[in-house]
Amino acid sequence: MSRDTIRMIIGFGVIVVILIVWQLAFRPKPRPQQPLGVDTSARVAPDTLVKPEPVDKPEPKPALVLDTSVTETSTVLENDFVRYEFTNLGGALKSARLKRYDTDLVPQDLALFSTVLLTADSAIDLSGTALPTRSTRRSVTYSVAAEGLSFTKTFVLEEDYILRQEVEVSGAERYVIDGSSGMAVTEQNTKDDLTHFHFYARTEGKTHRFATKNLKEAKSFGTAADWVGLKSKYFFVAAIPPEQGFDSCRAIALEDQRIGFSAVVKPETRVTETVFYVGPLEYDRLRSFRLGFEEAVSLGFAKPVALGILWLLKLLYRVFRNWGVAIIIFAVLMKAVFFPLTRTQTKQMRQMQLLQPKLKELKKKYKNDPQTLNQETMQLYKLYKVNPLSGCLPMLVQLPVFWALYSVLRTFIDLRGARFVFWLKDLSQPDTLFGHLPFFGNPAIGLLPILMGVSFIAQNMLTQTDKKNWALTIIFPIFITVIFLNFPSGLQLYWFMYNVLSIVESIIGLRGGRSWLKKKPKKESPKATPPAKAQKK
Repeated sequence: MSRDTIRMIIGFGVIVVILIVWQLAFRPKPRPQQPLGVDTSARVAPDTLVKPEPVDKPEPKPALVLDTSVTETSTVLENDFVRYEFTNLGGALKSARLKRYDTDLVPQDLALFSTVLLTADSAIDLSGTALPTRSTRRSVTYSVAAEGLSFTKTFVLEEDYILRQEVEVSGAERYVIDGSSGMAVTEQNTKDDLTHFHFYARTEGKTHRFATKNLKEAKSFGTAADWVGLKSKYFFVAAIPPEQGFDSCRAIALEDQRIGFSAVVKPETRVTETVFYVGPLEYDRLRSFRLGFEEAVSLGFAKPVALGILWLLKLLYRVFRNWGVAIIIFAVLMKAVFFPLTRTQTKQMRQMQLLQPKLKELKKKYKNDPQTLNQETMQLYKLYKVNPLSGCLPMLVQLPVFWALYSVLRTFIDLRGARFVFWLKDLSQPDTLFGHLPFFGNPAIGLLPILMGVSFIAQNMLTQTDKKNWALTIIFPIFITVIFLNFPSGLQLYWFMYNVLSIVESIIGLRGGRSWLKKKPKKESPKATPPAKAQKK
């Protein structure tokens, strides 16, 4: 076994160990069966994005009780996109079911957008108060008047996922919009979904982003916010304040790895209006707000390329009406686009491999004369028109495209719930046809990643002339397959099809490649003498 092969095996082993340790070290805590209690201190005059050190603040008064005979009631507002259910306890959003995605963004038994009234010496939490209710087909109004306070809140359902809140208050200096319950986990793979949970706040044209794990390390932040938002893997909740912005806002790290928020409004007019977006993480829809919401869509460093891929995939879907077929056609188009580059790369790699016997002869002949060895090697490359660096350029050109494609297919909400064949019921989830392994974090085992690995091996066997280099031919594809086990099946489908097309390309290329070395190279100039003649001199 050669030293290069031994080094490669050791390298693969080290990478595998690192991946295992990483998964064990950063595995999130399991979610509790019952919803966790909400930190009520988050309802009181929040002044920072992150949890501040304890300071003297007015204690919240108990919820107002106007009439003990009034019990909790619900009001439903809906359109073609959403079904919002409100509770009269504090006048809050109890359920936000997105009809197209069949999911609820409000955690079970909790509520969003309840209100805390801030007076000069107290904070009055309305979340436990049963408020009188008036409703119409597109709006619901809650009101309270007691102890020198007057408060009225109206929710109005707009088009698609827009919810408008109008508040009229007297007797209170400010009020808090409470989102400390956070967004619900919506995906089957809870661990993966929680890794995408982030809090966003935009101030002075700059968007701040915090994940749960770095909220405690973040610095305090006390300026007003243009808007605040919460993001999961596929969904987004945002609060857009009145023209003057939020007086302050705060992110709340919950114990189950989720994130909540609270934001303070200081009324400057009789009626203040806040707009809520509770909907899917769709780039074009979020961009239409012109507030920077689209920054919540993770498209990586190759964002322009990712946007082009996103546009093309949507176009293909409109033509074929199936996301699996659209991905296959996209793979064919990508192979056609990169065919000139990959053909050059494959040809150069093949020629370099076929030249290895001649290169070994030169190394053996000039082992004690490095300078002459280098000259003769370059002369050999020139005679056979081989550029050792030409195989790297196509790979560098394709890298941004492949990374952008990975970013798109990994977080593209339209793949969520998209069916392809009988066992692929959701292209946003891994292929689990054969279940899960009982170790290493229970990775999924499916047919697509196995076919992808087999196609990698077949392609390497076609292009490798050095049969001793079994590590690169077999171990590397197996390693890639293991990495892809938990990737979305839409991404697995793309790579499998791309590999199949690469195999066809390699078979076609081999027809003329086998006889290439047998041809006598053309002399380009009198100076270009073969190595054998140079030796006689």
